[in-house]
Amino acid sequence: MTTPPFNIAAAFRNKAIALRASFLAIRDVTAHPSERGNQGEADWVGLIRDFLPTRYAVGPIFAVDHHGAMSQQIDVAIYDTHYSPQWFGASSGTRFVPVESVYAVFEVKPEFSSAYLEYARAKVASVRQLQRTSQSVVHKGGVYRPEEIGLKPIIGGFLTTRKGLASPIEKLVETQPREGEVDFLNIGICLDQVAFDYTPKVVGDEVQVLLNSREGVDALIHFCIRLFQQLQAVGTVPAVDMAKYEATVFQGTGER
Repeated sequence: MTTPPFNIAAAFRNKAIALRASFLAIRDVTAHPSERGNQGEADWVGLIRDFLPTRYAVGPIFAVDHHGAMSQQIDVAIYDTHYSPQWFGASSGTRFVPVESVYAVFEVKPEFSSAYLEYARAKVASVRQLQRTSQSVVHKGGVYRPEEIGLKPIIGGFLTTRKGLASPIEKLVETQPREGEVDFLNIGICLDQVAFDYTPKVVGDEVQVLLNSREGVDALIHFCIRLFQQLQAVGTVPAVDMAKYEATVFQGTGER
């Protein structure tokens, strides 16, 4: 077989090596946990941003809903900037975005452990528990009807760089809630060691959501491809219903 002019597998593997080297570099020069954490989050943001199409924004956020409820701080989020306005930003780069614009949220931790796994689930749940709205969108050929929120799930994930457990996938299965619960994790990775995902797959007339995993140096390749497939399944996030946000802004003032 002729060798293709672009080696996709080598490109992914080189990216994994670069990310791991960046993580190890900051860990070797500082023992301060927040500095290590900030570097790890920035590395994951950069990797995911480089891989995904430019239609997706990637970075740390707080998600908010039209009632004024707010999620916990999310280390890495994939979100939309086309159909939903972006409320406020901070000099650190963290943004406050309407929950309607969120495609996926990830918790970044240094290792895959039982405690961090539960922490990641709590972060994901804090976003999914917010109330999303949906509005129609006018386009050249007519009007897109409001999206059905239930068909636009928010992807929840876990990003780590080393294993803190002998069998992380076994612990995941042992503690994983039912698919569809607010703290269910759809995808995750322990860099260069193991990746897991619950990517929907059409089998006959039904959609199955089963656990998949891959161990070894190709874990990152598996993670990136499956993340993209899950984003494809979501399609486009719902357009925010600004009337509901406006109602909260002027509640009790008599203005409309």
